[in-house]
Amino acid sequence: MFKKILVPVDGSEYANRAIDYACDIANKFKSELTFICIVPPPIIFGAEAGIIDFKPLENAGKTILDSSNKLAATKGLKPILRLETGQAADKIIQIAKDEEYELIIIGSRGMSAVRSFLLGSVSDKVSHHASCPVLIVR
Repeated sequence: MFKKILVPVDGSEYANRAIDYACDIANKFKSELTFICIVPPPIIFGAEAGIIDFKPLENAGKTILDSSNKLAATKGLKPILRLETGQAADKIIQIAKDEEYELIIIGSRGMSAVRSFLLGSVSDKVSHHASCPVLIVR
């Protein structure tokens, strides 16, 4: 049913729950599973171009992917791991569309209604704008 599943990961407990669901679904349907960690672009205030060290963000993303991969391995899966840079929701939506993912499984951050209304959330934006079904895991 689902040949390709995209799972955004950020190291949170909600993302880990999403990984658990994704692994169960991938095992059931023999799906290709991709974990994606999106690190935000550095915000530069008054700094000259080229002096910002992006390595700490990349290293944090790689650590999150490694941890997520270990969780999947406990269920006998070897997902594709991707590290991307950009605005998380927009990047997830675009990649899912361009690469024809059939399902996105994403953790909810559990924002309050007011905070979610004011700031928005990645899972909320993805669920409203993705071209494929989205499963939000709490």
